[in-house]
Amino acid sequence: MELDKIVDIEQIKKDITPREKVVANIQVRGNRFFSLFAKHLKPYEISEVQFNVLKILNTKHPEPLPVGEISKLLISQASDVTRIIDRMLKKGLVNREIPQKNRRTVLISLTEEGFKKIEETKNVVNEVVRTTNVWSDEEVDILNKLMDKLV
Repeated sequence: MELDKIVDIEQIKKDITPREKVVANIQVRGNRFFSLFAKHLKPYEISEVQFNVLKILNTKHPEPLPVGEISKLLISQASDVTRIIDRMLKKGLVNREIPQKNRRTVLISLTEEGFKKIEETKNVVNEVVRTTNVWSDEEVDILNKLMDKLV
């Protein structure tokens, strides 16, 4: 789908440059992917950030991770990781531990329920990735190289 069909850029700015169009396109597409993830995760009653926290904890399992490390590894920057983890605790998806040796550190690990949620949602990424089938493998490689050059 063309960007002009999603957002009438001419209404935003009459003399939009190609670089401004790229920025607008990235923003619109990013929001689209975020919405698509949210739609696919809704039946599992978790947010995209909670999904990413589960994935991060799973890659580091069985080691628990400090909250600050989880925050650094998140795909989308969450403003309040502690609050997100509190919600996940209430759902029984994670455990919180405060080590005796360093009471200022808060460690987070997966529960059995968290592992089950990962298993239930394993196809969500595949569903979203399918939307990129409009590109050839070569186009995907080029796009990845171009995006890697950004900020």
